[in-house]
Amino acid sequence: MQTAESLFGDMFSSKAESLPSRAQARWADSEFSPVVECLDQAIRDGATPGAVLLVAQGGSVLLHEAFGARTPRSAKYPDPQPMNVGTVFDIAAVTGSIITTTLAMKLVEAGMFSLGEKVCRYAQSFGVLGKSGITLGQLLNQSSSLPAWLPFFEELLKENAGARRGIITSRGARDYVFQAINRLQVKPAAIGARQVYSDLGMMLMGQLVEQLTGVGLEKAAHRLIFQPLGMKSTSFVDLSMIKRRGIHPVTDLIAPTEDCPWRERLLCGEVHDDNAWAMGGIAGHSGIFSTAHDLHLVCRELLRSVRGESEFLAAPFVREFWKGAGDYAEGWRYGWDSPSRENGMIEIGFSNHAVGHNGFTGCSVWLDPAQDLEVILLSNRVCPSRNNKKFLPVRPALHERILGALRKGAAHVG
Repeated sequence: MQTAESLFGDMFSSKAESLPSRAQARWADSEFSPVVECLDQAIRDGATPGAVLLVAQGGSVLLHEAFGARTPRSAKYPDPQPMNVGTVFDIAAVTGSIITTTLAMKLVEAGMFSLGEKVCRYAQSFGVLGKSGITLGQLLNQSSSLPAWLPFFEELLKENAGARRGIITSRGARDYVFQAINRLQVKPAAIGARQVYSDLGMMLMGQLVEQLTGVGLEKAAHRLIFQPLGMKSTSFVDLSMIKRRGIHPVTDLIAPTEDCPWRERLLCGEVHDDNAWAMGGIAGHSGIFSTAHDLHLVCRELLRSVRGESEFLAAPFVREFWKGAGDYAEGWRYGWDSPSRENGMIEIGFSNHAVGHNGFTGCSVWLDPAQDLEVILLSNRVCPSRNNKKFLPVRPALHERILGALRKGAAHVG
């Protein structure tokens, strides 16, 4: 097992790998030139300081390119460093799909739980105040009726200022959050009635993974995902390790996120999500830092698995998760979103089998098994402020151009 020191060192080393692309230069005269121009224009418009885009089909990387800079050019950042293909990003809620859900798939495959089982079988204190009927599958397909988000970090900051000083980023903070979730009341009739994405549900799923594997979420991810797939630049950043032992990631290789008003610093190498930060940086809904290269490794293996071509996961389990419950025309499968009007990914060229997740920081992953396609978009649109909403319409427009370029390229090949 890796020590904390080696994990941080490997994750943020200057030797981060990059994948060969079909062309290292920009494809100004190719089908992908509208894609390049879309991201260039987004950066000029201030939608994001920079981005890394990886497009792969049939396991082959068609485009892997960096755009813009790590921070916006301003009086505060007069000489921003350029983004590069090995830059590490805070992928925010994409953590839930890539890590927590993949771990859940592995546990279902191993027979350790089933999607129809009640959450309260594994967390007895959860099944009160109307929550006894919530299933594990409903946590994953966002139909549990749990709130989308609650400001647990604000409560923890108040606790930290009082008798429980030091609780922030500790194990006690994690326990505090789960106890607060257990005390929530829901209407039983609302369970399963509609889908509303809930950070709380993914937090609980992360806790279940820890309970069933007997190790922390970060260790489970390392043993079952990162190590088998060779993901050398992916990890949670354990903030308690920074606090206790002064071990810090190498921030020169990480895309900064927000100039946080309440943390009073530019966040770089510490999770942006407020609740995940208060919980110590490791949570089922957010906290992973990764590169486009590493995300390609897991995406490629998931696509191979769904076709029955990989030993990483058996095809029936990936298909079950990606098909979902079948009761929702649009929306969430098990742990993965699908193209919908809400996320802007509908009617742009994805098939009905596509799955993905858009993260708050500006990162997203979309997979289409029908086209054997991966689109990995990493950006830090929240730098320097989360109030910047300009990137939101860019994401679907960019994907539409990517899918159009692929159709055009296929027509030329044909």
